[in-house]
Amino acid sequence: MKAINFDGKAMEYFGIWIANIVLNVVTLGIFSAWAKVRKLRYFYNNTKILGNSMSYHASGWQILKGRAIAFFAVLFYASLSYFWPMFNGIGFFIIFILLPWIINSSLRFSSRMISYRNIRFNWHGSYGKTLLYFVIGPVISFVSVGLLHPLFTKYYYTYYAENHSYGTSRFNSKTSVKSFYIASIRSGLMPCLCLFYGLVIFFLWHARDLFGEFGESYSENSTVHLDLIEHFYYVFPEWAGVVVWALFPLIFITNVIYRIAARNLLLRALVLNEDREEEVYAKFDSTLNPFVYIWIVITNSIIVPLTLGLMSPWAQIRFYRYFCRSTKMEVTGNLDLFVDSEKKKLSSLGQEYAEMEGFEVNI
Repeated sequence: MKAINFDGKAMEYFGIWIANIVLNVVTLGIFSAWAKVRKLRYFYNNTKILGNSMSYHASGWQILKGRAIAFFAVLFYASLSYFWPMFNGIGFFIIFILLPWIINSSLRFSSRMISYRNIRFNWHGSYGKTLLYFVIGPVISFVSVGLLHPLFTKYYYTYYAENHSYGTSRFNSKTSVKSFYIASIRSGLMPCLCLFYGLVIFFLWHARDLFGEFGESYSENSTVHLDLIEHFYYVFPEWAGVVVWALFPLIFITNVIYRIAARNLLLRALVLNEDREEEVYAKFDSTLNPFVYIWIVITNSIIVPLTLGLMSPWAQIRFYRYFCRSTKMEVTGNLDLFVDSEKKKLSSLGQEYAEMEGFEVNI
């Protein structure tokens, strides 16, 4: 397999980056839509797969229009909430209903704006499955005290991959739920989540007993408040609080490690084929190392502030180049014949693009 190559250079991108900042300031942020296009075109045009560059086709006007629609929608929601407070509850329900459509529109727009060898990508997600895997799934995962997190991660990643297509050919990835649970345990995420939720449940259970015991006489005797505090510290020693607070960064770090492991699992099983039972055109692999990834993120977050942001282009190039170098692809068929057949099939397809961007969903 050959790794994806990125030819971008920090000094080249620095010119684009600094010009974007100046023009954003001069235009009071209006140029930000064109700034995003310039940035993405630079990154995609310098991303080469088997010697061929990718392309980005969106225009600043398309992105500006999507942002303007989103801005006026938020403004309309805020105005109604201010003049009609009861709208807050109704508005939340409306946003919940519209969220899958917004996600699908955003993913479709983002995919259709990217091409490789003159063939564009696409997104085919449905409203119901997007609602289940992208909206309801995280809620269920949280309510299940993390026990169902690997399960929904598996379906989230698989749904994301298999509903993308290159031309008319779909991606396919066959992974097992077991592998995601093993990755969750090895990364330390599952043990950290179990310990965290266990301490929370322990705290709530004893807090209920404490407040039930002292609550009735609290209003009549002020000394009960001191007794409650003393009893509280007796039941919950200082180490319990330290453990709870220490778990937050541990959960964050182990979650990063787990997401990288999940991405590696997905890409190692990912294939591109015309039909899920026919010839495979391409296979993929991912060799992301979670410790190298974390090292790059930490050092970037230190260097950029120390240089007052001037090293931001270098940090972005460094991060993206590592991602490309860790993603590999192998062509198992005749890609030229595949491209020709895809162009013929695409000639009859409409060129209607979803003009909604800005809501980012990725892996």
